[in-house]
Amino acid sequence: MFCFIVYYLGHYPMVKQRFRKELNTVLKTKFITYNDLDKLQYCDAIINEVYRHCPVFSSINRVNVEKDVIRGFDWPEGTSFSIFYYAIMRRKDYWTDPEKFDPDRFYKIEEKGKYLLEKQYVKKSFTMFGENMILN
Repeated sequence: MFCFIVYYLGHYPMVKQRFRKELNTVLKTKFITYNDLDKLQYCDAIINEVYRHCPVFSSINRVNVEKDVIRGFDWPEGTSFSIFYYAIMRRKDYWTDPEKFDPDRFYKIEEKGKYLLEKQYVKKSFTMFGENMILN
Protein backbone atom coordinates (compact mmCIF):
# COMPACT_ATOMS: atom_id res chain seq x y z
CA MET A 1 0.00 0.00 0.00
CA PHE A 2 2.83 2.41 0.86
CA CYS A 3 4.49 1.73 -2.49
CA PHE A 4 1.28 2.68 -4.30
CA ILE A 5 0.96 5.86 -2.21
CA VAL A 6 4.51 6.87 -3.14
CA TYR A 7 3.78 5.99 -6.78
CA TYR A 8 0.70 8.22 -6.96
CA LEU A 9 2.37 11.08 -5.08
CA GLY A 10 5.22 10.89 -7.59
CA HIS A 11 2.84 10.98 -10.55
CA TYR A 12 0.57 13.74 -9.21
CA PRO A 13 2.74 16.67 -8.05
CA MET A 14 -0.26 18.88 -7.18
CA VAL A 15 -1.56 16.20 -4.81
CA LYS A 16 1.92 15.88 -3.30
CA GLN A 17 2.12 19.65 -2.85
CA ARG A 18 -1.25 19.81 -1.05
CA PHE A 19 -0.22 16.85 1.10
CA ARG A 20 3.08 18.52 2.09
CA LYS A 21 1.22 21.75 2.91
CA GLU A 22 -1.16 19.83 5.19
CA LEU A 23 1.77 18.08 6.88
CA ASN A 24 3.55 21.40 7.46
CA THR A 25 0.38 22.98 8.86
CA VAL A 26 -0.70 20.14 11.14
CA LEU A 27 2.66 18.79 12.23
CA LYS A 28 4.32 22.06 13.21
CA THR A 29 6.11 20.56 16.19
CA LYS A 30 8.56 17.67 16.44
CA PHE A 31 6.24 15.80 18.78
CA ILE A 32 3.28 14.27 16.96
CA THR A 33 0.20 13.52 19.03
CA TYR A 34 -2.67 11.19 18.29
CA ASN A 35 -4.93 14.24 17.83
CA ASP A 36 -2.60 15.51 15.10
CA LEU A 37 -3.26 12.35 13.08
CA ASP A 38 -7.01 13.03 13.11
CA LYS A 39 -6.33 16.43 11.52
CA LEU A 40 -4.60 14.89 8.48
CA GLN A 41 -7.81 14.73 6.45
CA TYR A 42 -6.20 15.18 3.03
CA CYS A 43 -3.72 12.44 3.89
CA ASP A 44 -6.67 10.18 4.69
CA ALA A 45 -8.28 11.14 1.37
CA ILE A 46 -5.08 10.19 -0.48
CA ILE A 47 -4.96 6.81 1.25
CA ASN A 48 -8.62 6.15 0.39
CA GLU A 49 -8.16 7.14 -3.25
CA VAL A 50 -5.01 5.01 -3.62
CA TYR A 51 -6.89 2.09 -2.06
CA ARG A 52 -9.77 2.63 -4.46
CA HIS A 53 -7.35 2.34 -7.39
CA CYS A 54 -5.20 -0.45 -5.94
CA PRO A 55 -7.23 -2.42 -3.38
CA VAL A 56 -5.25 -4.77 -1.18
CA PHE A 57 -7.87 -7.43 -1.83
CA SER A 58 -9.35 -7.78 -5.32
CA SER A 59 -12.38 -9.62 -3.95
CA ILE A 60 -14.09 -10.13 -0.62
CA ASN A 61 -16.10 -13.14 0.44
CA ARG A 62 -19.33 -13.18 2.40
CA VAL A 63 -21.74 -15.88 3.57
CA ASN A 64 -25.38 -14.98 4.11
CA VAL A 65 -26.78 -15.95 7.50
CA GLU A 66 -30.38 -16.29 6.41
CA LYS A 67 -32.38 -17.12 3.31
CA ASP A 68 -32.77 -14.15 1.00
CA VAL A 69 -34.22 -13.10 -2.37
CA ILE A 70 -32.00 -10.79 -4.43
CA ARG A 71 -33.15 -9.58 -7.86
CA GLY A 72 -35.60 -12.44 -8.12
CA PHE A 73 -33.13 -15.17 -7.18
CA ASP A 74 -33.59 -17.29 -4.06
CA TRP A 75 -30.40 -17.68 -2.04
CA PRO A 76 -30.49 -20.30 0.74
CA GLU A 77 -28.89 -19.67 4.11
CA GLY A 78 -25.14 -20.34 4.05
CA THR A 79 -24.62 -19.31 0.42
CA SER A 80 -21.05 -18.15 -0.18
CA PHE A 81 -20.61 -14.99 -2.26
CA SER A 82 -17.42 -13.63 -3.77
CA ILE A 83 -17.62 -9.91 -4.47
CA PHE A 84 -15.19 -8.58 -7.09
CA TYR A 85 -14.14 -5.50 -5.19
CA TYR A 86 -11.92 -4.09 -7.93
CA ALA A 87 -14.95 -3.80 -10.25
CA ILE A 88 -16.98 -1.97 -7.60
CA MET A 89 -14.23 0.65 -7.38
CA ARG A 90 -14.53 1.26 -11.15
CA ARG A 91 -18.32 1.42 -11.55
CA LYS A 92 -19.37 4.54 -13.42
CA ASP A 93 -22.70 4.58 -11.63
CA TYR A 94 -20.93 4.78 -8.23
CA TRP A 95 -17.89 6.93 -9.02
CA THR A 96 -17.48 10.17 -10.97
CA ASP A 97 -14.79 9.61 -13.60
CA PRO A 98 -13.71 6.33 -11.92
CA GLU A 99 -10.39 5.94 -13.75
CA LYS A 100 -9.17 9.37 -12.63
CA PHE A 101 -6.97 9.65 -9.53
CA ASP A 102 -8.45 12.43 -7.41
CA PRO A 103 -8.29 12.38 -3.59
CA ASP A 104 -10.83 15.23 -3.51
CA ARG A 105 -13.58 12.65 -3.99
CA PHE A 106 -12.90 11.64 -0.35
CA TYR A 107 -11.87 15.03 1.05
CA LYS A 108 -14.72 16.73 2.91
CA ILE A 109 -17.18 14.86 0.72
CA GLU A 110 -20.25 16.53 2.22
CA GLU A 111 -19.05 19.88 0.84
CA LYS A 112 -18.31 18.70 -2.71
CA GLY A 113 -20.87 19.37 -5.41
CA LYS A 114 -18.68 17.77 -8.07
CA TYR A 115 -18.76 14.27 -6.62
CA LEU A 116 -22.48 13.66 -6.25
CA LEU A 117 -22.19 9.91 -6.98
CA GLU A 118 -19.61 9.49 -4.25
CA LYS A 119 -21.75 11.39 -1.79
CA GLN A 120 -24.66 9.08 -2.57
CA TYR A 121 -22.89 5.69 -2.77
CA VAL A 122 -19.55 5.87 -0.98
CA LYS A 123 -20.78 4.47 2.34
CA LYS A 124 -22.17 1.40 0.55
CA SER A 125 -19.53 0.88 -2.12
CA PHE A 126 -16.24 1.78 -0.42
CA THR A 127 -14.91 -0.67 2.11
CA MET A 128 -11.36 -1.02 3.28
CA PHE A 129 -10.36 -4.53 4.34
CA GLY A 130 -14.00 -5.59 4.03
CA GLU A 131 -15.35 -3.11 6.60
CA ASN A 132 -17.60 -0.16 5.77
CA MET A 133 -15.80 3.12 6.22
CA ILE A 134 -17.10 6.36 7.63
CA LEU A 135 -15.45 9.05 5.58
CA ASN A 136 -14.66 12.69 6.29
